[in-house]
Amino acid sequence: HSDSCSRCIDGRRHGRSYGREKTKSLNTGMGQFRSFLKESTNNVEDYLTEFGNAVVKTHQRVKIGGKDFFVPYRFKPNCPNKMISACWQGDEPAGWLGLLEYVKKFNPENANVTYMPVASKEVFESGEHEDNRGDNPNHNIPNNPSHETRMLLQSIRRWLPYAANGFLDLHEDPWRSEGYIFLWSDCKGLGSRLVHLLSKNFPLHKGGVIIQDDQGMMGDYLSKLGVQPCVTTETPVKGFDLQHRVTVNVQMIMEFLRC
Repeated sequence: HSDSCSRCIDGRRHGRSYGREKTKSLNTGMGQFRSFLKESTNNVEDYLTEFGNAVVKTHQRVKIGGKDFFVPYRFKPNCPNKMISACWQGDEPAGWLGLLEYVKKFNPENANVTYMPVASKEVFESGEHEDNRGDNPNHNIPNNPSHETRMLLQSIRRWLPYAANGFLDLHEDPWRSEGYIFLWSDCKGLGSRLVHLLSKNFPLHKGGVIIQDDQGMMGDYLSKLGVQPCVTTETPVKGFDLQHRVTVNVQMIMEFLRC
């Protein structure tokens, strides 16, 4: 972790919880979200089942590298292959809830879209920023990843073609009241359009765009493998209610798929 990390606040490393409340407490007041964090061992499965039901006519659920992917039954030969992922951290719920809301309402026709809505089942269950071993699932990729992400990387040859023409990673910043994106690689002005969208809903951090970070995130790694565009979005948790953040995530997904 670098002292010049683009996301640290007042010298505090953002990759640790430091006694932070769990998402269940951070985001009270929205029954839809709390229903997935009930005290049971299968709430990840509840979410994935609901997601699968929403795309059952167009996508099949496939297990790759320990992750549940929702892959199109049919890949249109003249359409780009794009991937959207969420839930790398458990205290960033607007990403995976926005993705669920999107697939319930829309079925993109101009792209072959593969979804990986839960990147880490452990953080989904716990509501924490790190997995059960204290590792950030979206750091130190590819050289020293978390155990869940290591399994995903071991199967990268299987799923990388699904992201050949674009990768969108839906995150939130639990410590900020400003939005921004990590723009690892751009395409047709997508980065500027996403920043403009964020600016209409939140104050911007560092002008809304960060182009370099040394923490080893998946988006950064995939861009180095040639994926374009490659973007990690960050909606702010502090000061903004969950439903508003969910709505903005839906809008960012739509913008990504226009590229």
